[in-house]
Amino acid sequence: METIQRIVEIIISPLGIVTFLIASGVVLSALNRHRAAGRRFLVWGGLLFLIFLVSPLAEYLMLGLERIYPPMVTPPQSPGISRIVMLAGYAEQNPGTPITSNVSEQTIYSLAEGFRLYRLVPGAKLILSGGVAHQGKAPVAAMMADFLQQMGVPAQDLIVEGKSRNTYENLIEVRKLVGPDPFILVATACDLRRSVAVAHKLQMTPYPAPAYIRTLQRHPDKASQEEQIMVFLKSFKPSLDNLSRIQWAYHEYLGYIWYRLLDRV
Repeated sequence: METIQRIVEIIISPLGIVTFLIASGVVLSALNRHRAAGRRFLVWGGLLFLIFLVSPLAEYLMLGLERIYPPMVTPPQSPGISRIVMLAGYAEQNPGTPITSNVSEQTIYSLAEGFRLYRLVPGAKLILSGGVAHQGKAPVAAMMADFLQQMGVPAQDLIVEGKSRNTYENLIEVRKLVGPDPFILVATACDLRRSVAVAHKLQMTPYPAPAYIRTLQRHPDKASQEEQIMVFLKSFKPSLDNLSRIQWAYHEYLGYIWYRLLDRV
C-alpha cells in the first residue's frame, strides 16, 4: 500500500507534473508530426515552473498548515503531563561527522524545541520515535537520543522507540508508552495536522508543540489588510526554496487525504 502511495505521490506532485510536461515537450518537439503539441507542453511546463518558483503559492500552502496549532511558548500547566514526544524527521548515521551534521535541519529544530520544553517541565521524560532510515543503520530515534545526550540530557530521561516507519506507526508505538495520559507532541509545524489527527483517532491526548515554523511569523493574525497585501506582494520573488516548500506542503496535504482513505485520522 505504501509503495502505491509513493508512486502516486511522485507522479502527481507539482515538480513531477512539471517534469512530465517538459520531458514530453522535448520528445514531441523532436517529432515533425507532433512539434506543435511539443511546444505547447514546453510552454505549460515552463509556466508552471515559473509559478512554483516565483509566486507565493508555496508560502500560503505552508501557512495553511502552520496556522492550525499555535506555538507553545510555555508548556501547559497540568500536573499530569510528564512525557514529551518528539517525532523523527531524518538522520543518517556517519561516524566521521558530529551528530549535529548527521541529523536533518527539520529534526534539529524539533530536538531544540523538545529540549526547550523539557527544561520547562519538571521531571519530564523525552520519548523519541523513529525507526531505521537505511537498512543496517541505527534508528533515527537513537541518533536523536545521541544528540540530546551530547546536549546534556541524562540517558535515564530518554525513551527510544525505534520500530516505527511512518507517522501512523510513530503514534501506534507511542501509545504503548503513554496510553491515554496527556503528553506534549513535538513535530515540525507542517506535520502536526496529520500527527495530531492520528493521535486523536487512537484516543490519545496530545498537546501540539510545533517546531520549524517557517511562515507564521511573517503573517501575524492581527495584521491589517494593508499589511497583508504588502506581505503578499513581497512574496513574489524567485527562490529555489519555493520548490522544496511546495513539494513538502503537497506531501502533507496528500498524506492527510491518504490517511483519511485508510481511516487513520
